[in-house]
Amino acid sequence: MMQLLRFGALVGCVIALLGMAPKVQASNLVEAIKGYPEFSAFSRALAATRYGETLANGGPYTVFAFTNEAFARLPDSFEEFLFTGSGKQKLEQIMAYHVIPGRSPSSEMFGRIYEVSTLDGHTLTIEGQLDFIRVNGSTVLRPDLPAENGIIHLLDYVIIPPHF
Repeated sequence: MMQLLRFGALVGCVIALLGMAPKVQASNLVEAIKGYPEFSAFSRALAATRYGETLANGGPYTVFAFTNEAFARLPDSFEEFLFTGSGKQKLEQIMAYHVIPGRSPSSEMFGRIYEVSTLDGHTLTIEGQLDFIRVNGSTVLRPDLPAENGIIHLLDYVIIPPHF
């Protein structure tokens, strides 16, 4: 019995060290996003737009959240521009393009290629293969992060709306 307890503790430590420790389900999408350090740029963008309020109080929604690394791939001047008064409209467009109405778990995406409408009426193409899911060419790195009013999928790139 003692060996089993030690083994369980060891497995728990390894999982935590690998960053795979399960998160407690947050009360809403905004709180869930705040709970993941790799989403701090996405969280900052939500706070700067009306979508922070939308994702906190509405739903259900599916959020395709970009990582900090993905946001850092944008040119520095563009990144700075998005958080200025004149760039806020563009930031709103980017954030709306990362959210679709309804809860879409990865299990519904595999084995299909289909289009879905975003919050602002644009279209995303979801390609679900056996070993990956792509959203407009951006790969889902971690799917199905839960929240009470939706679900979050971690993307490796910022997806930019058409005619941006």
